[in-house]
Amino acid sequence: MKIPRSRNPRTIRCDPTHTYFKPRGIPLSEITEEVAITLEELETLRLTSLEGLSQDEAGKQMEVSQSTISRHLDDVHRKVAKALVHGLAIRIANTTEILHCDDCGHTWKLPEDNIRVSLCEKCGSTKFHFHTQR
Repeated sequence: MKIPRSRNPRTIRCDPTHTYFKPRGIPLSEITEEVAITLEELETLRLTSLEGLSQDEAGKQMEVSQSTISRHLDDVHRKVAKALVHGLAIRIANTTEILHCDDCGHTWKLPEDNIRVSLCEKCGSTKFHFHTQR
């Protein structure tokens, strides 16, 4: 049995306020299927489609290769298209566990009971980014 290599953390600088989107007019209780978009995929989409960065530039910001960015883009485009065409909900899956402060260098785990973090727990800076782990 082949064991996959461990993944390097990715740098994620977006922290979405809204993590669930559903078709209008359909009660949440009636939603039976959803697509899950990872924070890595969302960050890739943000950097390339919203910020207009090339795949190479996005890869450098996220500390991954261009081919990883390309793979994430293919995946997120397919998921969003499926949700739009079939009227499915979209959930942004939180795979973030580790935060890193750009000012003081402090690294800490995301609290299990708090999905939104706005300040470094050590120095109070708002300049921090996420690393993802699965």
